[in-house]
Amino acid sequence: MSTVSKKKSGTATHRPAIRRRRFRHDEYIAVDLFSGFGGLTKGIQDAGFTTIMAANHNEYKVQVHEANHPDAEHWIADLVDPDAADYHSARDLPAADLLVAGVSCVNHSQANTLKAYLTGGTLFDLEDPDYEARVTKSERDRATANCVLHYAQTHRPRMILVECTTELQSWGPLRPGSKKVGDGSTYRWWLKQFDLLDYNHEVLFLNSQFFGVPQSRNRGYWVFVHKSLPMPDLEHRPVSHCQRCDKDVEAVWTWRTGIPPTGKVAYGEQYEYRCPSCRTAVVPRMTPSIAALDLSDLGTRIGDRPIKSFDDGHHGPFAASTTSRIERCRQKFADFPAILMPAKGVHGSERLLLQPLATQTSQQEAALLSTGVAPQGLWDEAALALAVDNYQGAPRGPGEPLPTQVGSETLAVVSSGVIPYRKHTVPAVHAEPMSTFTSEQIPGLLTAAGWFKQNGTKPNHGTAPHPVSDPLGTITASDTTALLTADWGPALSKLPFEECFYRMMAAHEIGRGCGFDVNFGAYRGSFKVWGTARNQVDGFGNAVSPQVGTWIGTRLRAVIHSPQDRLVTASQHAAA
Repeated sequence: MSTVSKKKSGTATHRPAIRRRRFRHDEYIAVDLFSGFGGLTKGIQDAGFTTIMAANHNEYKVQVHEANHPDAEHWIADLVDPDAADYHSARDLPAADLLVAGVSCVNHSQANTLKAYLTGGTLFDLEDPDYEARVTKSERDRATANCVLHYAQTHRPRMILVECTTELQSWGPLRPGSKKVGDGSTYRWWLKQFDLLDYNHEVLFLNSQFFGVPQSRNRGYWVFVHKSLPMPDLEHRPVSHCQRCDKDVEAVWTWRTGIPPTGKVAYGEQYEYRCPSCRTAVVPRMTPSIAALDLSDLGTRIGDRPIKSFDDGHHGPFAASTTSRIERCRQKFADFPAILMPAKGVHGSERLLLQPLATQTSQQEAALLSTGVAPQGLWDEAALALAVDNYQGAPRGPGEPLPTQVGSETLAVVSSGVIPYRKHTVPAVHAEPMSTFTSEQIPGLLTAAGWFKQNGTKPNHGTAPHPVSDPLGTITASDTTALLTADWGPALSKLPFEECFYRMMAAHEIGRGCGFDVNFGAYRGSFKVWGTARNQVDGFGNAVSPQVGTWIGTRLRAVIHSPQDRLVTASQHAAA
């Protein structure tokens, strides 16, 4: 495989497709802007679209994308700044039926709004220590959304799909009296331009944990459809169990509070799902974080880690802040043998292994804390195999990925004890399958492990450990997650601090937690990736969940695949 380029290319570079593509008369083609690791490319590919061109400024990410999509042409180029030596205009990319773009979310975070607007004018020369090849400057990142508009003005694709953080809605100058939150005026102007170009649009707020991804990742998806076409059915109605009706229902996406000034829209805060019959709040099934964890490796015993001296004057295996977080984890989840917890960050929350991961960022951010390896070998495949009680699955060992959790499957841990449960459940012995669980239920495992996440470096900021059954939080570029574990025992609290086991989540676990089919133990995945763990995590953490892209892409393709639209080509729309 190619090595990672450390320097930004001096000029825009076109890379022809590695493999000649065979054209079909019924093929629908797509272009992917800011393609990264290709989460959207993979998603729409599974929905029936063929990506013919992908563009990104980062050479390493283009190489990874190229290895996984050899039929597509690629541009390594800056699509934003016309004065850059490696600039290539989005207007000069080929026409397509569908344009997809995962626009940068860095600029739209509240923290960068002040930085972007206080100086006014162009901010391309703004001092930014994180710039280098990542192009993280606020105003530059904000301009990525306008690249979508430039492409639409030139080529008039039939459909456009844009993914970003929901804070895109606050894009604009600062609100009066606010130091961080924009007024949304630029965002509204941006939407209006698509209306003037004859596009209808719909905004979706979705969490990846309800699409077979073992990660809680709240994102916004902007769907633009040319007015010559009908709007697709984009109502997300996941199968959920209504306790009041005592049956499975197609849940209805429902607002709880509306959109706040920050633009943040998150599941469980601004919206929820309800039963269509009785309107009771319901919780859709989700994929647990344990589906992304390789439990054949529980890390290193804390007492065996080297003693270091830290800048805060603390001496030990960890900095004082990390030590405090681990202890908080052990106290908060005293009865659990394993949790996921933020590793270095000051924010984040702990997750049990049967809950989705916290949002993954572009940095490693989760750690596993557990009771470690059993002296009698209880962590072998016989002890940790998962039984699937729907008569369709098979037991899974600790080194194998879990199947996607769906409504008809019931998972159990095959071990020699009782699984401690929390709310709304009863304990189950090792021979019994676990009850179907929701986000309101917190099942425990007969291991002492967990993860915690850090967003930043200030030691006095609070953070929250996660049991291993929590979904991973959204993975970002600055968060770090580590894994905390311990020798086999009834709970983390029963072991001294130094007897617990701790390790960071590995790159392949984060990749799986982001929805990519990576190598996992003995399993050989279809996604090709290489390079340092840091580069891999950056790629995974910034990627769009492929499964959500597939769900939306399938509905988009259904519209243009109708009989009256099959003869309309992308070039005809561009000419119009």
